[in-house]
Amino acid sequence: MNIVPARSNRVTIPGSEKSADPRATIVKGVDPGERIAVTVRLRPDVPIPDGYAGQTREEFERLHGARPADIAGVDEFAREYGLEVGRIDAAERTMTLSGTAGEMHAAFGVDLAQFRTPEETYRGRVGAISVPQSVADAITSVTGLDDGTISSPHRVTAELTSSTQGFTPLEIARAYKFPTGDGAGEHVGVISLGGRYDDRVEAAYQKAMGVPHVPFDVVKVDGGAERPADSGPTGENMLDAEMIGTLVPNADKSIYIAPNTDRGFLDAISTALHDAHHNNAISISWGGPEMRFTPQAVRAFNELFKEARAMGVSVFSAAGDNGATDGVGDGSLHVDFPSSSPGTIGTGGTKLTTKADGSIARETVWNELRHKQGATGGGISAINPKPPAQAHLPISGRGVPDIAGNADPTTGFRMLVPLGEGKAGLELVGGTSAVAPLYAALAARIEQNLGHPIGDLQQAIYAAPADAFHDVTTGNNDGYAAQPGWDAATGRGSVDGTKLLAYLHDRPHNAELA
Repeated sequence: MNIVPARSNRVTIPGSEKSADPRATIVKGVDPGERIAVTVRLRPDVPIPDGYAGQTREEFERLHGARPADIAGVDEFAREYGLEVGRIDAAERTMTLSGTAGEMHAAFGVDLAQFRTPEETYRGRVGAISVPQSVADAITSVTGLDDGTISSPHRVTAELTSSTQGFTPLEIARAYKFPTGDGAGEHVGVISLGGRYDDRVEAAYQKAMGVPHVPFDVVKVDGGAERPADSGPTGENMLDAEMIGTLVPNADKSIYIAPNTDRGFLDAISTALHDAHHNNAISISWGGPEMRFTPQAVRAFNELFKEARAMGVSVFSAAGDNGATDGVGDGSLHVDFPSSSPGTIGTGGTKLTTKADGSIARETVWNELRHKQGATGGGISAINPKPPAQAHLPISGRGVPDIAGNADPTTGFRMLVPLGEGKAGLELVGGTSAVAPLYAALAARIEQNLGHPIGDLQQAIYAAPADAFHDVTTGNNDGYAAQPGWDAATGRGSVDGTKLLAYLHDRPHNAELA
């Protein structure tokens, strides 16, 4: 079936418009018979609250899931256009639809083509997505029509030498005074957009660290990675897994591996929020300049992170490794998304040296751009407003990051990575992607010590006293300089885990609900 859409009774999904990438050329049109799967996101039955709701997950999903009538309406729309209805998840408010490119053209009013850039060839579109008036209010986004790469892992490596040995996760936890804990009873998720997880390598690393090895559960989302053999994403996965596995070995740990597309990214986060693992901390080491994401996608990400905050799930998102421009060569300053989402905890990078006893000797902004070894991202969002926790800051939009930690690759982490042919080797790894899992593990330790949910950790970060952080006041990211208090290079600074726990322990439980 290939029904040509009647334009008179169709409505454009706000923010779904896409302009042509000036670097891209059209290779050819998409075969009308090519099979495509999309995820349709639906509005919540009851609007999602702006802060921590203090509900059980089951209560939250019952109140804020999709309306049965909306699911039925989209089901009818899909079948009318010859699309197959696959997975339906009312709690996630998602429906998977599949069909041919011709059927997608008719259903969503889009013209698809194969585009080529210097980096890849991908299926894409120009223009907006439209749907019939009958389902326009129910549908908030449609992702999967495009399958171009949207994000990069925020991981930077350096050479291991006699003078650059880096740290282990346990040594950094000691420097940042993490409270004790093995993560038992806690649930931590990692979002991945490629590569694979190598349990054999992680087991060897945990043995070397002298901690128990409990494997990650691997959850393949939308079919998993497009290219599982890619070494870069695999290295990122192992950095995240070894960091979290070392610091909270007995936590329930899951890695969600999805294709590197806007659909894959969103579906991985949504799955991590709502699946049976009931994660209370999530680490995201992937992202890209805000301009890469359509307003429709930004709105969908922001809604997911709003859900996370309402459910008391702390989401840590790496702020990027290319300084204040985020690697965009237009002469302007840019921030990385999704760390610039109001609902995430953005993690920036520092350069750390320690004393003989393992305590902090000096900490500055990570900036090695002159040596082509990266610099922490950070800045002021051009598209997202300040979250309530930043209302007191004299900035025009969402400020990134919120906190920071050791990320300079020359003072980075000694991690074990697969080398192929069943071999593995040590690598000195940095980047803000090391900081997101570091603090996800801290959140798990804190919640284990509290014995109850943290609630809105972003709000707590800004409400906590100054001595809960190691304020970084030296250095810059080629756009923003460190200064006393919050700044757009290192946020409030690196975290003193024990003092942050003490603040959260003394604060009345569910204080943000008052």
